[in-house]
Amino acid sequence: MAPITLSIPQARRLAVAGQWLPAPKGAGILDVVRHVGYLQLDPTNVVARNHLLILWSRLGKYDVDELERLRWEARELYEYSAAIVPVSDFAIHETCMRRYPNAYSFADWVNTWMRDNAALRRNVILQLRRQGPLPSRELKFAADRGWKSTGWTNERNVSRMLEFLHAKGTVVVAGRQGQQRIWDLGERWLPRSEQPLTLAEAERRVVERSARNLGVATAKEIQREFFAGGPWPGVRKAIESLVEEGKLVLAEIKGMPGERFAHADLLPPPPRRSHTTFLSPFDPLIRNRERTEAFWDFHFRLEIYVPKPKRQYGFFVMPILHGDRLVGRIDPQFDRKAGVLRINAVHWEQGAKEVPLERPLRRLAAFLGADSIKT
Repeated sequence: MAPITLSIPQARRLAVAGQWLPAPKGAGILDVVRHVGYLQLDPTNVVARNHLLILWSRLGKYDVDELERLRWEARELYEYSAAIVPVSDFAIHETCMRRYPNAYSFADWVNTWMRDNAALRRNVILQLRRQGPLPSRELKFAADRGWKSTGWTNERNVSRMLEFLHAKGTVVVAGRQGQQRIWDLGERWLPRSEQPLTLAEAERRVVERSARNLGVATAKEIQREFFAGGPWPGVRKAIESLVEEGKLVLAEIKGMPGERFAHADLLPPPPRRSHTTFLSPFDPLIRNRERTEAFWDFHFRLEIYVPKPKRQYGFFVMPILHGDRLVGRIDPQFDRKAGVLRINAVHWEQGAKEVPLERPLRRLAAFLGADSIKT
């Protein structure tokens, strides 16, 4: 397919369509996770957990119990790289697991620590094999060499070992008690590919998924989009191959410098829609802050750790997506004890037309189980 030229509004519509905002009629939880590729995990719970909000922005009200069933009973989803990911992508993640930590700059540090603590590794695996699944607090073993850090991980040796083994797929998160993770052996949970992907094959899948989710993007944006795993040194080669096959199309955006690539499945750009929803601060559409600012002229930063008097917009501000535009920010808080969804403030972007928020607020309140909304 010949190179194309897009206007900025067309590029925005491709980005929104690539993220399934909203999801196609009839799509469910598993469809969304398989399409987006990951639900980033974050402990912040001012409104709801991030992974729940990502699904809500695309589906509206859905059955959270079904999400839990898909995770812990059907095992169609699992946790990897601080995200909920689909088992259907396991072949890609397995490539990352095989390369961990050797593909990273900190490989010598981690390999040396794990080698010095071979006994700790054996003891953790042996206890999980005999007694698992278990929370980390029940795995109490001494390390031959403690983990040194200036942060909260200092001397948290069992936790560090579990994290490294998790990155390698040796252990998995097999359940949760609140935010406490329950661990088990990966061999009991994860599939194993009869013919594992080569790095080049995995990169090709990553590039196609990322390009589709982004709609239209630079090579650098495509490289950093796939949340779970990496790094991916062969992204450029994979892009060139997909362009030759017509799956990606060279694209230029009027008024924006740089070479970009659009996924052929999304072309031509869809018409503008009037759907309005709110986005988690960690939503994949806006995770790349530089891209968000370039596409939408929308400067967005988390203010969770900013002292209250210095906050510009609020503690947990959610961007307001209307069609293909980011038109404002809303600062909601769910008072679970009172059953009230409180709206602390709404800030409209300069030059943006205010849009009605009653319907998305009612959808959010219904999802949260709030009895009322107070503005």
